[in-house]
Amino acid sequence: MPQICQICRRLGALYVASFLIRNSHIMSQPQGSRIAIIGAGKVGAAAAYSIIHRQIASEVLLLDIKEDFLDAQVQDLRDSTSFGISPRVKHATWKECGQCDIIVFTGGTNQKGGESRLALVQRNISVIKSGFEQMKPFGENTILVMVTNPVDIMTYFALKYTGLPPHRVFGSGTILDTTRLKDAIAQKAEVAPRSVHGYVIGEHGDSQVIAWSNITIGGIPLDNVLPLEDEEKHELAEFIRFKADRLNRVKGETSFGIGAVLANICSSILLDERNVVPLSHFHADHGICFNKPAILGRAGIIRTLDIPLEENEVASLERSIAKLKGVIVGTESPGVPVTEMSSRL
Repeated sequence: MPQICQICRRLGALYVASFLIRNSHIMSQPQGSRIAIIGAGKVGAAAAYSIIHRQIASEVLLLDIKEDFLDAQVQDLRDSTSFGISPRVKHATWKECGQCDIIVFTGGTNQKGGESRLALVQRNISVIKSGFEQMKPFGENTILVMVTNPVDIMTYFALKYTGLPPHRVFGSGTILDTTRLKDAIAQKAEVAPRSVHGYVIGEHGDSQVIAWSNITIGGIPLDNVLPLEDEEKHELAEFIRFKADRLNRVKGETSFGIGAVLANICSSILLDERNVVPLSHFHADHGICFNKPAILGRAGIIRTLDIPLEENEVASLERSIAKLKGVIVGTESPGVPVTEMSSRL
């Protein structure tokens, strides 16, 4: 009998240890952390669902101008929280959102028939500006994550209108493009996507740049594992560039991927994980926001990492930056010709 009791105690101790290991991210979660999501549409709801089930916050707050729709989304999301440890999910006011640890801004308008990209940019700038004014003053350590497209342009104007420091305002940028790149290469090389390391930089859109010279598989240069001809690289780049367009034509939207990306961003911030991810953020030497790898932690962007690029990659990045600058100049100075922008996720 004593031996049985001893075995039971040992099994109990093992169970507790196993539980603590499995839920270490919850135990380390800052008490009372709150994430606000502006816009409860498909992207906002996907982000909320992913964040809820990552169990990284105490509260997930949602805000949308369509009150009945918002109520339905909140109730539906609450129905998913009955299994395991989950945050509280509720409606929020603009002021409440402004005081959260993280604000994920997905709100915006879609392009109308016959409407130019510039007109869409100007309308979405009005949307985000109005939202920021209603949220002010922001919390002492609030971090703003922009998702509204075109995200590089919206991130620039978010920084301009919020008054928050640059390291606390950034866009989801090319993380999803980078994820798609890793997956495509992993399939060709027949390895796990997490074994592929590389970045898509520049604009989140048509002028994005794949830093081919930096891609590795298991730490080994890509050319040593999976040599690709220039034509193959071009085909892969086009596949990544227009993947969202293909999915949109078939199913009308893309939300699961960006939802997972946003949950990962929030986790990196709240748990101070110091992940290196390509984010759209401000570069003082260029005066605009575009994507480069950055270390992401509790304070926001800890540091930008400059990756070595080959001459042709530098030229492509400069063209991408010039395109973004042209859009900002055209937006801030009406009448100036502006390059077309992508609004895809």
